[in-house]
Amino acid sequence: MNAKLQSGERGGQRGSALLIAIFALLLISVVGIALLVSTGADSALAGNYRTATSGYYAAMAGLEESRGRLLKKNPDFINNTNAYSSLFSGQGIANFGLYDVLYIVNPAASETVDPTNSSGPYADTEYGSEFTWQLAGATVHTPVNSVSTLAGIPGPLYKWARINALTEQAIHIDINNDGTYDSTTPLFYDGNSLNLNSSGNQALEITALAVMPDNSKKLLQYVVAPVTIQTVLAPPPMFLNQGLPAALILAGNGVSYFGPNSTSFWVNGNDPTFGRTCTSPPLSPVSALGYTNTLDQTNVANGTLYRPGNYIGFAPPLPAPPTPSVGLVSLSANLQTPAQFESLIQTITQSADVIISGPANATSSMPSGMSPSNPMTVVVNGDLDFNSWHNVGYGLLLVTGNLNYDPDASWEGVVLVIGKGTMTGSRMGIGRFDGAILVAQTRDGSGNVLANLGTSSVSFASNMGGAGIYYNSCNIIQALAPTKYRVLYFREITQ
Repeated sequence: MNAKLQSGERGGQRGSALLIAIFALLLISVVGIALLVSTGADSALAGNYRTATSGYYAAMAGLEESRGRLLKKNPDFINNTNAYSSLFSGQGIANFGLYDVLYIVNPAASETVDPTNSSGPYADTEYGSEFTWQLAGATVHTPVNSVSTLAGIPGPLYKWARINALTEQAIHIDINNDGTYDSTTPLFYDGNSLNLNSSGNQALEITALAVMPDNSKKLLQYVVAPVTIQTVLAPPPMFLNQGLPAALILAGNGVSYFGPNSTSFWVNGNDPTFGRTCTSPPLSPVSALGYTNTLDQTNVANGTLYRPGNYIGFAPPLPAPPTPSVGLVSLSANLQTPAQFESLIQTITQSADVIISGPANATSSMPSGMSPSNPMTVVVNGDLDFNSWHNVGYGLLLVTGNLNYDPDASWEGVVLVIGKGTMTGSRMGIGRFDGAILVAQTRDGSGNVLANLGTSSVSFASNMGGAGIYYNSCNIIQALAPTKYRVLYFREITQ
């Protein structure tokens, strides 16, 4: 009897163990399946993330290529061959009409990318949603080819980037807070904010489409505007010669000038009419020497006594004789205090091609590669000595210390001596400045920013040679071309 009970108990235990084993196998199977599903989901998520990220950066590459190629100094400037002269000013600043549209296309091998084809795989459907007219009603210019593919190596997978003017309606922002989205007035940027009153430079919209191998798409958009030194020197509606109203400007209080006793040294405020290197017409004559404080007229004029007839340009008002051309000038409202000039230094430095620590000698520190077609922005933090530099510089030169001029050197563009505010020279030579020079003292001997503009000075030794300083608006325009296109707004557009 006991044996039978024990045998039954063992059979029941064996049955329970089997059920537990089956349950454990089922549990392990469920966990395994869950792990497989989770791994697959993670892999899919990671793949989607990689695709989305790749698409994002591909579209960003389209935005950045377009932004970079809007700059005239870029070797791949969109208007290098003047094929889009209606879209850019002589200074290279974009000037798009409200209906103007320009695409940069980036097709793969044996592929056609046509954003205007509404039934094509790369149709630009976004444009029509932003403007009150469709793309068919726009003026679409011949597209520009992308330069993203180099040496046969495929570039980013964006397909096109569109550049156009923009309106409040396009970006759905009520700029002037009048309660409506204006759809017919292009937007401008004055250095601080967007506006509808044509103040500053035109703002542009750049939109880029990227398409990945799995046919997923990414659409990104910039609003950009050019940053130019000209908008600081002469903000609209001022003219260029109102921002640089003399061939040589001494800004400040108690300024002084001393010129050489050389028959070859001239300071000429007449903009050249022949041999111009730009399409802009010559400007009206400006003063040879300009000062900003009426009390400094005698100081400046006395510095011309060796050769008063060598200072020509805008004639002083009667009864003064026509030479020397020495006159009171006004600078823009945002260049009246040392702090404002210091802000200009920072603006230029942020976009400089080369920054040099002074004291420096031009023979060892000036960058190579400067040319009329490749002007540069060069900043020297401290003194700069041109001694023995028998070359020509092109572009914008900013010196925060003393600029010692070797008259064998030449510069075509704009020279700003701001900070210590002194310029000297004592050698013979045959070089000259073509453009304009502005000198302003904003710091004391310890480097502290002054409360008011100080006693800037230009003092050349009596035996100094050189051809002198000649006002040239073409070289000024070249030097003050946009330094960059600033991104004002960015968004990702849902596809």
